[in-house]
Amino acid sequence: MSKTFLPICVVFAISAGIAGGQPIGGGIKLGAPFTDAFQSISTQSFQASPQHFVVGPYVEVRLPDNLSIEGDALHQALDFTIAGASLNSGSWEFPIVIKHKFLPGPFKPYFEAGVAFSHLSDITGIAVNHNENFGIVAGVGGEIHLLHFKLSPEIRYDGWFFRNFNTSIPGSVTAGVFPEVLQSHRNQLAFLVGFGF
Repeated sequence: MSKTFLPICVVFAISAGIAGGQPIGGGIKLGAPFTDAFQSISTQSFQASPQHFVVGPYVEVRLPDNLSIEGDALHQALDFTIAGASLNSGSWEFPIVIKHKFLPGPFKPYFEAGVAFSHLSDITGIAVNHNENFGIVAGVGGEIHLLHFKLSPEIRYDGWFFRNFNTSIPGSVTAGVFPEVLQSHRNQLAFLVGFGF
């Protein structure tokens, strides 16, 4: 986590610095997934660790008519155990969404939609179908203005085109029994909160 936290802080500081020159804003997003990243058809030798937090910077370009374009760089650690061996990986997600905000005043509800690219890193010990993935993004939330700060809680859906994993687990074949299969979920849901300027 330390390798990724420093670049995140640097980008956050740059975003905060340029945010004073509207119409560009930025900040950092924190959140947690509602859905597991993986599932196993048979769970005898597979166990996923508790879901880790999602964290990363974002930059927003504000447009006329309550529209804006937002780009994120979100990281999540992924840990799981297969046949007693612990495996650690990480997922980077880079969504770009168009947001439409409603209502004047200190609270502005919004919906967002766009596309995302993801990269799975540091994975060993198991075959991976796709290290990179593409998908669609949709979400709803609200922007709350607190003096010079903006708090933006939201619920976001990711629909991925491919499964990163869809493979048998080594050593799981026994007589008359199908091998265990590890799959990544193509549909994921997360709760995120943006802290920005």
